[in-house]
Amino acid sequence: MRFLSSRLVLAVSLATIPSLWGMDLQEAFLAAEQHDASWLATQEQLRASVEGEQQARSALLPNFSAQSAISGNHINPAEPIPSFGLYDRTFTSKSYGIQAMQPLFNAGIWRGYHQAQALTSQAKAEFEATRQNFILQVATAYFSVLRAQESLAYASAEQQAIGRQLEQTRKRFEVGMASITEVHEAQAAFDTSVADRIGALSLVSTAQAQLDVLTGGSSEHLAILGNDAPVHDAPKEPESFWVHQAETNNPQIIADQFAYKAAQASTQQHRAEYFPTLNLVSQWQHVNTGGADPLQDGNNAMIGVQLNVPLYSGGAIPSRVRQALALEYAARDRLDFAKRQAEQQTHASYLLVQTDAARVKARQQAVSSSQMALVATQAGYDVGTRDIVEVMQAQKDLYAARSAYANARYDYVLDGLKLKASAGLLSDMDIRQLNSWLDDKGSININSLNPELQAPVEQGPNPVIPKGTPTSRRHS
Repeated sequence: MRFLSSRLVLAVSLATIPSLWGMDLQEAFLAAEQHDASWLATQEQLRASVEGEQQARSALLPNFSAQSAISGNHINPAEPIPSFGLYDRTFTSKSYGIQAMQPLFNAGIWRGYHQAQALTSQAKAEFEATRQNFILQVATAYFSVLRAQESLAYASAEQQAIGRQLEQTRKRFEVGMASITEVHEAQAAFDTSVADRIGALSLVSTAQAQLDVLTGGSSEHLAILGNDAPVHDAPKEPESFWVHQAETNNPQIIADQFAYKAAQASTQQHRAEYFPTLNLVSQWQHVNTGGADPLQDGNNAMIGVQLNVPLYSGGAIPSRVRQALALEYAARDRLDFAKRQAEQQTHASYLLVQTDAARVKARQQAVSSSQMALVATQAGYDVGTRDIVEVMQAQKDLYAARSAYANARYDYVLDGLKLKASAGLLSDMDIRQLNSWLDDKGSININSLNPELQAPVEQGPNPVIPKGTPTSRRHS
């Protein structure tokens, strides 16, 4: 029991330690931008994707190439004819030149360029979608730590309160004021609270590890959500506003729109394989045969046009067209699905934020009601009208109400970010605004959410009973 008590004191001290040397949400986000490997990989993927447009554009521009050759030759004819240069000799031939080619008509590469432009725009929209998800991921990880720390604080405080109640019950039993059944019931409640606190401590470690993976640092001490944070206001704009924003700005819809355009351009590109192509070609070359063939020595130049007319490809072109058409229809269906999904998510998120705003107010009132219920139950126990089970249940109800109130506040914050993300409006500005709601000098403790509520009255053998509470003398 002594070891357990020391663990309890440590847990309570960790749960209530001020976050003076920790980091806030803005700092966590900036650290995640620098350290999260997945986010860094996403940025590199975007840089790679945008290069496709430049590569497709290069096919429309002139193409120049240079070549040079040198070779050693030995002639040993069976029947030498010196007048024709056919005699036993060794010579070196050299040549160098330049070639140029400019497409004059090639519908395929034009369609390919249009497809590359659409794919680049798609990559940028997908990057924006990933960035908004990254913002939401960091915020979720940050507030998951705070949520877990509050749960640990309440679990530790509940264990401490039930421990005091157990000690009082034992003392009452020793003087004949309580039965052994009440002692066993108090012990059972205490053991349950120990298990709950161990589970809460594990959740804190897990949440901190998840945030540390993103930020690359320690998340032991974080700025907490302030008591004056505006976490009870319903959205001012109507639902139609948010749905319209989603249809216009949702990055996944935008990405699927460009994916559909790219698929259409791909179909047109493959259809263009039926068309002829026309290229302007030119060449200049200098040749030195080393005297072996004076007729070829000197400079040669050529310019002309090259026409290529496809006649038969074994059925490959119509097969590629059918394949591209199927992919185009698939892209169109994905776009329709993305629109419906964004509308449904925005509708659900809007209703959820409205519900969260009402829930925060209701949970806050439930905390006040549970506090007064505990006061009355403790007073009834002192005068003999309530038993120990009812007191401990009232304590659990109070801490459960406080924990539910804390969770409702965090749900409001995160669901508000999800609403903006579904509408395509989530940005770094929201991180800065949310950061202004935090208190970097506060601490997680059982009264951090409702400082006007005092600690439960079970802290001493003679609790103070508020005025107006009916009392009667306990009969022995």
